[in-house]
Amino acid sequence: MYIVGIDIAKRKHEAAVIDGEGAVIIKPFSFTNNCSGYNRLLAMLAKAKLPLDEVSFAMEATGHYWLALFTRLQKEGFRVQVINPVQTNSIRNFYIRQAKTDPRDALLIAEVIRFGHFSESTLHPENIYELRELCRGRHAIVSMQADVKRKVVALLDQVFPEYETAFTN
Repeated sequence: MYIVGIDIAKRKHEAAVIDGEGAVIIKPFSFTNNCSGYNRLLAMLAKAKLPLDEVSFAMEATGHYWLALFTRLQKEGFRVQVINPVQTNSIRNFYIRQAKTDPRDALLIAEVIRFGHFSESTLHPENIYELRELCRGRHAIVSMQADVKRKVVALLDQVFPEYETAFTN
C-alpha cells in the first residue's frame, strides 16, 4: 500500500509518497494546480514504478482548490480520501518540531491516512454540489444588492434629504 499525501494550495500543490510502514518513497515535490501539473504527479508515480492499484491519495479539503485534482484522480480510477485540515493539525502535535511547511504537511497528510485515525469529509454528488454553489452565489448577490440599496439611500439622505417627499415610490 502506498499513500500519496497532497497539501493543497491555490497555484501549487505539494505531494509526498510513503508506504504502509511510513518510509518515504518519493520525497515531497510540488506540482501546479492544472492539467500539466496533474500529469506531472502521475508521471512521478510511474517513474517510481509503483503499482497503481496499490496507490491511495489523501488531501485536505482546502477551499475549492482541491476539487479539480480530486475529480481528475477519481476519473483515473484512484481511491481519493479527503480529510479535514483539523485532523492533520492533531498529528502535527506528535512531532517535536511543529513547523508548518507544505512539504512537511504533505507527509503529515499521508501519515494521517496511514495511522487510520481520521474521518473522511462527506462529499456530495456533483449535481448537489453544483446546486449548493449556485444557491450560495445567488444568496451572495442578493445580499450585495440589498447592501447597495442601503448605501444609496444613505447617500441620498446626506445630499438630497427631500428625496423621499419629492418622489413617489
